[in-house]
Amino acid sequence: MDSSHIPSAPVALGYPVMEAAMSDTTSVPHEEEKAISEARESYLAGLDMPPGLRAQYEKSAGDFDLRIWVIDNSGSMQTGDGNRIVRKADGGFASCRSSRWEELGDSLEYHAALATYLRAPTQFCVLNSPGGGIPQAMWCGTGAIQDELDMIRRLRESSPTGRTPLCAAIRSATHTIQQRAAALRTNGKRCVLVIASDGAATDGDVSIALKALQDLPVWVVVRLCTDDEDVVSYWNSIDEQLELDLDVLDDLAGEAREVREHAPWLTYSQPLHRLREWGCPDKIFDLLDERKLTMTEMRRMITLVVGSSATNLPDPQLDWTMFESYLAAIIKALPHTFDVHSGRLRSWIDVAKLRRQYRGDGCNIQ
Repeated sequence: MDSSHIPSAPVALGYPVMEAAMSDTTSVPHEEEKAISEARESYLAGLDMPPGLRAQYEKSAGDFDLRIWVIDNSGSMQTGDGNRIVRKADGGFASCRSSRWEELGDSLEYHAALATYLRAPTQFCVLNSPGGGIPQAMWCGTGAIQDELDMIRRLRESSPTGRTPLCAAIRSATHTIQQRAAALRTNGKRCVLVIASDGAATDGDVSIALKALQDLPVWVVVRLCTDDEDVVSYWNSIDEQLELDLDVLDDLAGEAREVREHAPWLTYSQPLHRLREWGCPDKIFDLLDERKLTMTEMRRMITLVVGSSATNLPDPQLDWTMFESYLAAIIKALPHTFDVHSGRLRSWIDVAKLRRQYRGDGCNIQ
């Protein structure tokens, strides 16, 4: 990996300096490179997702030079209204209650593994010192795979405590991005800033802190760790105030409910939700929880999820019957995915629901 793409440690004001303890990545021996490639392939294959989503993860890893996670580990994250998707002994899945921190911990491990195996430099920064010798900021995607994953596991085993100094953390992340802005623009790249929190900042106005990002090459994801209406409204109002590429995400269950209102034919499951957390700048994913997709957008969404096998999917506006027949054959080859709403494994796309929502919306061909 080109060492010019490795982010330098920022000099933060009022926030701990984030140090990148990284091994030399300027020259990777062939055998080590081969081992990394094999480990990456094995990991991605184990995620059991459609080829299209996998391609989106890999594309995003290349599109963004750096990811920074600002992680709320304040005392309120111990609240027990979280939800986790866990694998059962029989290989199936189940949804169970947890603390907000436990739920977020699953997400952190998922993204740490992605960063590590895809060699996508990612910095995880918690708001409060986790104690136990665990650093407040750590890197994944730049060093030894197992060492990085072990550090994230230690972090998720720590106990949340303290307040919510989000503004200081955002200013620190902003400084890092400012240092790299010129190089990012030259290379046509951006950074992803993920803010994972269950509340409002205790150290100032978040909208002011975020405003400094408006002119920078950055994609911002706010990953809410609660479905409290006041908190959701707080972050949505910030989104409305700023001219910023910003995606506000509820937890999986909450986001799935919203998507079901507009796209009941799509099973909004964990891999799709994690992709949006990972940073996916295609605006069509943002539309899922906002409105019904147009027929053209629907066809494109199917292609993005399914992958190359849907490249020649017939235009449903011209021939719905052919479109549905072709799609049904493609779906049969895909693995099923866990639907948090029903608690069961389902097809990624429900053709019957798709038909009810869209058939009749096509062109009037004379």
